[in-house]
Amino acid sequence: MSEIHSKGDLNLFRVLLAVADSGSTSEAGAQLNLSQSAVSHALRRLREMLGDPLFVKHGRQLVMTAHTRSILPEVRAALEQLAGTTLRNAPFDPTQSAMIFRCGLRDALEFLLMPALMQRARQRRWQVRFRSQRVPGEDIEARILSGALDMAVGLEYPVSEQLASRELLKEELCVMVGPGHPAYASGALSLQDYTHSEQVLVTLAEHERALVDQDLLGIGGQQRRIALHCEHYHAAAQVVAQTDLLLTMPRSYAQSLARLNGNRLLPVPFACRSIPVRLYWRKSLGQEPYMRWLMTELEELLQEMQGRAAKSTGRA
Repeated sequence: MSEIHSKGDLNLFRVLLAVADSGSTSEAGAQLNLSQSAVSHALRRLREMLGDPLFVKHGRQLVMTAHTRSILPEVRAALEQLAGTTLRNAPFDPTQSAMIFRCGLRDALEFLLMPALMQRARQRRWQVRFRSQRVPGEDIEARILSGALDMAVGLEYPVSEQLASRELLKEELCVMVGPGHPAYASGALSLQDYTHSEQVLVTLAEHERALVDQDLLGIGGQQRRIALHCEHYHAAAQVVAQTDLLLTMPRSYAQSLARLNGNRLLPVPFACRSIPVRLYWRKSLGQEPYMRWLMTELEELLQEMQGRAAKSTGRA
C-alpha cells in the first residue's frame, strides 16, 4: 500500500471502496455523505493518478476493472487499519451516519428481524440503511472477507481465524401440518406418522438437513421421505396448506406462517436438538463502533422476539 499512500489523498480510496461495494456513485455518495458530483470528481482524480478507468458501465451498475480488483484487497486492508487507529474510540451515531449495512440473513430471520429493525429505525430517526441478502452457510466467510457483507446470521459452520462468531440463540423445531393431513384434526403426530408421511425440505444447501436427519437416524435408522426440496419457507408453508405434506422448521418463524396459511404446529415426535444460530463478522472489525452498535441492535431484537415467542407458547 506504500505506493498508493504516496499517490494521493486516502479519502479518494474511501470513494473507490464505496463505489466498488455499491456499484453506484449515488449510493457511494449517500454512504459517504458526499454529492454524486463529488464522488465522480474523486474517481476522475484516481483515474488520472492510477492510469486506469477503475470502473466500466454495465447497465446501471459500475463494474470494477481488473486493476481495481487487484488493488482492492490492499486498499480495504489499509483503510481498515487506519480506522482501527483513529476511529475506534469515537461513538457511532446512527442518526448522523448514512452507512449501508449489508447483512446476510436466512429467509426466516429476514422475515422476523427486518420489520422490527426498520420499525426501530423509523422511530429513532436513524439515517443508516440496510441491505439483506440470502447467503448459503459455506459462502459466509468469503462474502464477509471480500467486504460484500458486514455480518451474517446463520447456522453453525466452521470458519477460519479471520472470522469471529458467537451463538445468538437456539431455534426449537416444530412440525407444520395442513388440513389435508390427518394430524391437523387430531392434533397428534406419532413417530410412525412422521416417517410415513412425505415432507417438504427447505434448505439452501443439501447438507443443511443433517441435524434433523441425524437425530432421526438414531431412532432405529429412520429416514424422512422428501417429496419437495425448496429454498423458501413461505412457499413450503403454502404447499403444506394445500397438500398432506409435512414441514419441519424453526418454531419462531412457523408461528407466523401457520397463521398466514391456516396450518397447525405440532411437536417434533422424537428427541430433536435445537438448531444453533450464530452471528459472524470479520474479527479485525469487531471493535469498530459501528460494528458494536449493529451487533447490539440485532441481539436486542432477537432477545425481544424470543421473549414474545416464549409467551405465545406458554413457556415464559
